[in-house]
Amino acid sequence: MTAYPEFATNRPAPAGTGVSGETVADAIGVLLHGHADKLKEPPPLDIATAYFNLGGFGLLAEALDRVGPVRLLLGSEPSDFDVRATITPRSVREAHKGDPRVADAVQQHAQALAEDRDLVGFGREADTASEHLISWLRRGDVRVRRLTRGFLHGKAFILRDAGPAALAGSSNLTYAGLARNAELNLGVYQPSTVERVHEWFEEQWDAADDFDLAALYEARRVPHDPWHVFLRMLHALYGDGVETELLTANELGLADFQVDGVWRAERILEKRRGVIVADEVGLGKTFIAGELIRKAAIERRQKVLVVCPATLRDATWVGFLKAHTVPADVVSYEELVRDLPRAGEQGVRVQRLDQYAMVVVDEAHNLRNAVTLRGEAMRELLGGAVPKDLLLLTATPVNNSLRDLQTLVGYINPSDTAFADAGVRSVKDYFDVAMALDPDELSGQHLFELLDAIAVRRTRRFIKTQYPHATVNGKQIVFPQARVLRVDYDLEGVLPGFFDDFAHALGADRDEIGVSRGLDPDVLTMARYVPSRFQGEGEEQYQVQNAGLLQSTLLKRFESSAVAFTSTLRAMIASHDSFLAALDDGWVLRGDALRAWAASDTDDVDDVVRGLDDEARAQSEPATSYDAVALRAAVSSDRDLLARLADRTDAVDAADDPKIDALVEELAAIAAAAREEGLSVEQVRDRRKVLVFTYFADTAEHVFACLNARIKSDERLADYRGRIVQATGRDKKERQKAIVGFAPKTAGAGTEDDLFDIAVATDVLAEGVNLQQAGHIINYDLPWNPMRLVQRHGRVDRIGSEHRHIHLRCFFPDAQLEALLELEARLQRKIAQANAAFGTSAVLPGAEEVDRVISETLDEIRRLRAEETGLFDDESGAAASSEEFQRRLANAMRTPSTRSAVLGLPRGAGSGIVRGAEPGVVFCVTVADDPRPRFRYVPLERDGSSGRYVPQRVDGAPLVVDRLLACLNRADPRAPGVEAVLPEDLHEGVLDVWPTVQQHVFDDWMRQTDPATVQPVIPKVMRGAAELVRRHGLALANAQDVLVDRLSQQVEVRIQRDVRAVLREFENDPESAVRELATLADLLRLQRPQPVVPLPEIELDDVRVLAWMAVVAE
Repeated sequence: MTAYPEFATNRPAPAGTGVSGETVADAIGVLLHGHADKLKEPPPLDIATAYFNLGGFGLLAEALDRVGPVRLLLGSEPSDFDVRATITPRSVREAHKGDPRVADAVQQHAQALAEDRDLVGFGREADTASEHLISWLRRGDVRVRRLTRGFLHGKAFILRDAGPAALAGSSNLTYAGLARNAELNLGVYQPSTVERVHEWFEEQWDAADDFDLAALYEARRVPHDPWHVFLRMLHALYGDGVETELLTANELGLADFQVDGVWRAERILEKRRGVIVADEVGLGKTFIAGELIRKAAIERRQKVLVVCPATLRDATWVGFLKAHTVPADVVSYEELVRDLPRAGEQGVRVQRLDQYAMVVVDEAHNLRNAVTLRGEAMRELLGGAVPKDLLLLTATPVNNSLRDLQTLVGYINPSDTAFADAGVRSVKDYFDVAMALDPDELSGQHLFELLDAIAVRRTRRFIKTQYPHATVNGKQIVFPQARVLRVDYDLEGVLPGFFDDFAHALGADRDEIGVSRGLDPDVLTMARYVPSRFQGEGEEQYQVQNAGLLQSTLLKRFESSAVAFTSTLRAMIASHDSFLAALDDGWVLRGDALRAWAASDTDDVDDVVRGLDDEARAQSEPATSYDAVALRAAVSSDRDLLARLADRTDAVDAADDPKIDALVEELAAIAAAAREEGLSVEQVRDRRKVLVFTYFADTAEHVFACLNARIKSDERLADYRGRIVQATGRDKKERQKAIVGFAPKTAGAGTEDDLFDIAVATDVLAEGVNLQQAGHIINYDLPWNPMRLVQRHGRVDRIGSEHRHIHLRCFFPDAQLEALLELEARLQRKIAQANAAFGTSAVLPGAEEVDRVISETLDEIRRLRAEETGLFDDESGAAASSEEFQRRLANAMRTPSTRSAVLGLPRGAGSGIVRGAEPGVVFCVTVADDPRPRFRYVPLERDGSSGRYVPQRVDGAPLVVDRLLACLNRADPRAPGVEAVLPEDLHEGVLDVWPTVQQHVFDDWMRQTDPATVQPVIPKVMRGAAELVRRHGLALANAQDVLVDRLSQQVEVRIQRDVRAVLREFENDPESAVRELATLADLLRLQRPQPVVPLPEIELDDVRVLAWMAVVAE
């Protein structure tokens, strides 16, 4: 006969006694099995419990399968306040009627049931257990109710028939209640007592409401709605931010998306003191900045300085601020460099630096070279005792490599650990990893987390989809569609065979690194620019790079026009003559002007070459340390070759120029189409407006002169007679006249005369000017830097354009294109190989990146040749910034049903979508109570033997991608309504791969628990400076420790050089060195680095799935 339990608790086995432990679950199992064994029919069972979870069910599952019918009563327990003794004149039920504490407890109880469900875990074992529970609950004779109008404090398991019994006490039907907690339960078997317990249960049951516990667990079943699952991922990332009301003043008539941009920029400024506004060209960055300036200058009464290209100072900024009555000082980059030493003096535009609270930099990509005078001036401006907010405006923060962006980040905060709170523990390491992942990648997708912390950046596609009804001045915004058109011409149409000879002269068929060492009269040795090769100690690296960059520039000017090419050749010939004359006098000229030119954005290489000799005389050396005979022979050979090349190109007649012929044909077609399509005189005029861009001023002058002549004689171009203007950087007044006369409706006040329909310009018109009155751009030169084309395109594809289409024509020397591209790639790779041969980093700005970006650049050129518009109009649908994700989340969560569905998803919710050629799965993972979710993407493949889905492997290890943007884009269904697709074998693969992902996240977390691992590596020079202050900085008093901390951090190489210079200069005067280091720290804005705190240790089970998305291959 079975002995039924009279007492039940959870008690572990005493150590060393041989006595077994006991659990409440064991006692209940004995009770239920005992009754089931005695009866032909399963005995009915009533259960009262406050809480329930799958773990508790699992302990009793075998016994519960043998009993029934079953009534399961759930209810909330009273809080500590409610169990305290109180005197009340009413019954308990009446006392609780309408009591808000009951409502709160009931709501918390529902949340607790859902949380217990979510604690089930993820995997095949958890799925099996859940299905067992659901099957039991749906059995037909199992009913569940929940008490919602009072508290349920009692717990009991009650058997009514064939030997009534009850086990009542403190245990909930949870794993903890049945197996862990110190519970107290008593077995009752007297019929009268059991009957009283039964009556109590009936009273509670009648007061309770039916509750679908099975549905709560059925919500774990997949697939869920893909859109809801993706929104759940986004809510984990951005929920707090998007749910904040966007309250911001709007005094400048901004569009909705611009208001949102202001709000986000303000949040970043408050936290970082700096922000990059990197919206695509034409989206109104000036207006976003204008509102931020207005708030600073008018609401906070702060002084603001705007720094911009000279072309934008009066044409854009001065007029814009005046029109909106916003006070701010505006200077060009050149004025900043010139006036900074006299800041605050009478007649100087720049006031005392500490008076400025905000600095706005327009076209901030012009600061991408940190060692230029502009860069140094900007750092001096931002330094000092008074911290300044920094607003950087640029549509192209990355021009040549990701290092461009790293430089801009350094202006915001030079500390290597400044963004540790955003998951970027070391800025340097972060960029190094991004470059290693994809050195040719220029979009910044591998820097998503950092950009999310410091940048506002939206695309046209994003504005179109997320702000479809956006208006400016009451008029709905409509963006034109970009069309790329190829214009072919024959580069050798006038000089057959010249390109092959020129390519040979540049060493196209030689593998030598650096300059040529032979004396082939038809190959340039570049000896005039690398005289160090003729010294015993060998070449100087910067001279080799100078020569390589000059060769590359020669190639580009050759493709641009014979005039530009010949001009440079003549300048080089004159420079060679000066060099030979000095050599005959016993001196070797060693100019450094080319280094400065390479670091600048100017195209005036001819002026640099002409001035090289004057500047070089100050650096000349006696020829006695050189092999003067060999040096003279090499320079003379080059001079003669340059002269032969120049004589051939001098003979080119402008009337025979194939590029001019092709340009005339395009202009004639544009004019004819405008006459045919225009509905009014004004519309015809606007439709024929054309911007002709070239990299070089002398090419612009050549094109302008040739077109003027052709327009006079070609009746097809009659509409353009007297309506052509030239705009280069050589005449600022004429440039401003050209801007306003070409597009008075958008670049002027709207009252000026419309004077011009063709503007031939260099890239002085490619930044910041509003030329959307026009709808045509012709890129006269091969697009060596595609980012320049993006800037040019942005002049016409802007808010306010009335054109349905923007036409972008690109000139290509079709027959010679691949040879040109290959020659450029070869020249650039030789520069990179020369750097590697020296075993040091590049000494010219950007020179270390040339090989990294050349393949991407050439691929982009080929895409333009194929008339693809992706460079200007990304229609891929993939998001590139967090603003896009946040706005989509915010818009979706405004719908109550969507919000409820998203937040109601169970932990571990998943789905599947069809996307791309590669199957895989994206996991959104939480770690313990850390608020920041982690994302992992695992590409899958079929196992050859089993046919199951398994992770792809790299070097024998499973491939797990942790780049946030890559994960989000793979999981993104793009829009609601996408069908969930989840084949069973792929679902099985998801379950199989989870342990790999869990371990990957766990290992990554645990690496960051080691103090030695997370602490940044401090450069030796910075450690030395900090130690110097520690020993000799007593005079600083309380500031001593602060300065030690400011110096004890990883910083840019440029800052290390500055610190090293101070240590060397004051090597014998440590007190003065300390004072100089304090001054330098202020100038460089070195801040106390954020302490990098190791993460707390966790268990593997702390890594849990929040949501997942399987990707089915198309």
